[in-house]
Amino acid sequence: MIDALAQVVCTVIQVEAGAHGPSSVFQVRFPSGETTSLTTLGVRLNAIGFSAAQNLVYGVDQQGRLVALDRTGRVVGRPSRPTPGLAHATAGVVVDERLVVRAGPRLLAVDIRPGSPTFGRVVDETWLWPWGTTVDDFDFNPDDGLLYGVATDHGHGVVVTVDPGTGRTKPVPGAGRLPGGTGYGAVTLSPDGSLYATNNNHHGRSRLFRVALDGSGVVTEISSRKALNTIDSSGCLSTIPTPTTTPTTTTTTTTTTTTTPPTTTTTTVPPTTTTTTTRPPQPTPTTTTTTVARTTTTTNTTTTLRPAPAPAVPPPNVPPPPRLTTPPPNTPPPPPPPPPPPPPADIDAPDRQVETLAPTNNAVRDQRRWGLAAMILILAAGALARQAAARRR
Repeated sequence: MIDALAQVVCTVIQVEAGAHGPSSVFQVRFPSGETTSLTTLGVRLNAIGFSAAQNLVYGVDQQGRLVALDRTGRVVGRPSRPTPGLAHATAGVVVDERLVVRAGPRLLAVDIRPGSPTFGRVVDETWLWPWGTTVDDFDFNPDDGLLYGVATDHGHGVVVTVDPGTGRTKPVPGAGRLPGGTGYGAVTLSPDGSLYATNNNHHGRSRLFRVALDGSGVVTEISSRKALNTIDSSGCLSTIPTPTTTPTTTTTTTTTTTTTPPTTTTTTVPPTTTTTTTRPPQPTPTTTTTTVARTTTTTNTTTTLRPAPAPAVPPPNVPPPPRLTTPPPNTPPPPPPPPPPPPPADIDAPDRQVETLAPTNNAVRDQRRWGLAAMILILAAGALARQAAARRR
C-alpha cells in the first residue's frame, strides 16, 4: 500500500532549530519523508504556513515579527513590526490570507495581505477549549474547514480537529494513537488522505509518522533523526507553477505563423513601377525640339536609378512612345511647356523694343500730318496762283 501511495508527492517547507541559535530551512517530500537542506536563517522562526495566493511561506520570529520566505527558504522583504502576543507562537497555518497561530490557549489570526493597513497585526482571536494547549502544529482541511493537529495532553499523541471559528477541539474518531513526547511540532495533511506528524523528541530522536485518516487506525513510522527543540511545517506547497509552462509553448507557435505572411504582402508594392512609367512621357518632347535633348539625358539617369534591373533598358527602346501615346492628355501638355520657356526670353526683348518703337510711330504720324499740311498749303497756293492769273487776264 505504501508503494501505491509513493506516487502522491507533497512538498513542504520545514523550519528546525536546536536549543539555541537560528532556524534552518529544509524541504521535505511525502510520503517518503526525504529531507533536503536549503539554508539557515538569521532568526529563530516558528508557526509557519504557506500562502498559495502569494506563493510565500509566512512565520513568526521570537520578537513577534511576521517574516516571509520563498520556496528556496530565502527571506522576502522586511519583517513587520513586533506584535504583542506573537513572540511565543507555535502552530501556524494560512487560512483566507490570514496566518492562524496558537499562542498559549488562544488562536490568533494575523493579516498577511500585502498593502493592507493591518498587515502583520492580529485581526481575530479565539479561545481553545476544552483542550488544545498542547497542539504544537496543525494544517487546514478545505473539505471540512477544520484544523488538524496532534495533542499530547494525556501522555500520548491524539489526532484532533480544531474549529478556527469557535476554538473547540475534538479527537478524530478512528485515528490511531501516537507515542508521547515533547510534542508534534510539524503536521501536514497530504493529498493521499493521511496526516504526517513529526515528534520533536521521543526517546532522544525526532520521529516522522504517517497516520491514516480512513478510520483504520493505522500509524506508521517513516523515519527518525536527531531530536529537535523547535520544528514547524508549512503544509503542502501548491504545484501551480508547473502547468504554466504548457500554454507558453502554444502561444509561441501561433505568433510565429501569423506574423510572417503579412510582412511579405506589404513589401510588394507595384506602385513603384507605375511611377517609372509616368516619366517616359518626358522623353517625347525630346523628339520635337533639339534643345530638350539635354533633358533626355537627365531623365535616362533618373530612370536607371530607381528600377535598376529592367527599366534601364526600356527607356531607349521606349522612345517609340506610341505605347505611351495612349495617355494623349499627357503628351500635349509637354509640348506647350517647352515653347513657353524660350518665348519669355524673346518676349522680354520685344518689350524693350516696343518702348523704342513707340516714338517712331509718333514720328510717322507727325510726318503724315506735316505732309497733309504741306499738301494743303500747296493746293492753297495753287488755287491762289490760279486766281491771280485769272485776274490778270
